[in-house]
Amino acid sequence: MFVYGVIAFLIFGVVTNAASTVMKMQVNDRVSEDERFSWWAHNYAEVGRKHRELFPGSPLPAIARCSGWICLLLLAAGVFISILDK
Repeated sequence: MFVYGVIAFLIFGVVTNAASTVMKMQVNDRVSEDERFSWWAHNYAEVGRKHRELFPGSPLPAIARCSGWICLLLLAAGVFISILDK
């Protein structure tokens, strides 16, 4: 059971990283050369803010903002289930 939790946690992490990467690509396509975000920078809050400005109806900033808490909840649920499973 614990293995399924770890796999779900990893899949969720890959999806949220993909959402952050897509947001950065979309923002970099719309802004000028001097306002672009570097690929190695981890300024996800600034990317999310800029993405909300440029794409007001997109759910990606909300997903990226809540993803950390959801990952922690998934990890806690996996630990809790593994404790109860014994």
